[in-house]
Amino acid sequence: MGEGGFFVWHILIIIITLDEECRILKIIYKALTYNFYQRKDESISKNQLDWIHANIESISTKENVLFVFQAEHEVLLFTDSGIYFPNRPYIRRITYDEISTLKIAGDFYLELMINKSEIYTILFVDSIDKAKIFQIINLLRQNNKINKNSSFEDVQEIFEKFTCIKYPLNQMQHKIPQVYLKQFGYLENNQWKVSIIQKGEKFSRQKSIGSFTAETNIFDIESEDDRLPRIFESLNADLENLYPKILKDVSENDEVSDESWSILIQLAPNLMIRSDFWRDFVRDVINSDNKETFIDITFSIHTNSIDELRELKEQEFYKAIKKSELTNSIINRILLHFSNYVFHHLRSFNIIVLKAPEGKEFFTSDNPINFKANQLEGKLGLFSVDTEIYFPLSKHYLAYFYHSNSKKKSLLRQLDNRKIYNIDDIMNDEQYDELIKNEIVNNSNALLIVPFKMVYRF
Repeated sequence: MGEGGFFVWHILIIIITLDEECRILKIIYKALTYNFYQRKDESISKNQLDWIHANIESISTKENVLFVFQAEHEVLLFTDSGIYFPNRPYIRRITYDEISTLKIAGDFYLELMINKSEIYTILFVDSIDKAKIFQIINLLRQNNKINKNSSFEDVQEIFEKFTCIKYPLNQMQHKIPQVYLKQFGYLENNQWKVSIIQKGEKFSRQKSIGSFTAETNIFDIESEDDRLPRIFESLNADLENLYPKILKDVSENDEVSDESWSILIQLAPNLMIRSDFWRDFVRDVINSDNKETFIDITFSIHTNSIDELRELKEQEFYKAIKKSELTNSIINRILLHFSNYVFHHLRSFNIIVLKAPEGKEFFTSDNPINFKANQLEGKLGLFSVDTEIYFPLSKHYLAYFYHSNSKKKSLLRQLDNRKIYNIDDIMNDEQYDELIKNEIVNNSNALLIVPFKMVYRF
């Protein structure tokens, strides 16, 4: 062989060697950089991690590694051919061909039936994980049957199907919004505070609005749909962002605009259902003989007839609320529907806004919406034409809702719809003091919020 021939042969060897090296490097790269879905604070245990590192390279030569997922007590390694169980010495791998039945077996469980005889159970961290993995396994089984390659992008699409993810896992949520409390508070050392008086105590307290009435995940909803866990808190935030528009509107005009009216009839029910008073009310009525009546009345606004209500009662979400154990999540579901019930009726009410005199501002409380049912005798539901609502918007303004068809005589019912009035122009000091006492102070659940800094011992 001549010199030229040797040179060509030498180049071919280098090319082949480089191709093989690239192939091996790709396998190693894929083996060492898998997508890991960490669902708990603690990471993979060392024995499981060691197993993955020891076996993932050989697995990658035969199968396409998709991701590693953290369940409650173990991690699962998913490929396009099957599932590996690093923590189970008796069953390391189940192929999608072997799964005869995939079944949701509870709030956090999946059951894999293998060849119609053996059943393997997987326990997940939460119900969302269970629902997602159920969809993913079904997708991979289907692709496997038709010899279609499954990619990480296929499963990632399921993981990202919904955008409202419950994040962060633990979140401080305010029963009374900070933006609302600030209207009754004062600034001290760059920190907003409020003065409160607790029922039964003879002294005032100073509370930071950042932590006042805040509780971890109080408004969360357990659901397999990623859009639902934080939907309550998302609604709260959206309405809180609109609240300053109302204050600006009533301070600059002599009547309530259409925009402010539309915000107010949503904000009032929202602040109402966030209070402990109404959360306890729902819990008590659901634990009573009036449970079904209350749920039916609350849901009836979604229907136009008895027949439609009967059909609605056959829906799964209705049955879940009616039959499930009364957890915090179930109460939150009912409260959202109850809020919609209040909003539905409030749309037909008149509203006026009262402006407090200088130096005699409005108080508020941990139950800021004074909802006075005033039911007519024999009438079901919380609403009638005699229902009225008192809502301190800030220390300067109070909104009053009433129905124009009411036959009850009162000073405020005689005022014109949507108008903004100075208290001094419509009532004397004694009448104003009675308003503060009866409609705000007496309506507090446990805490009265003072509209100024009060450091006082009675």
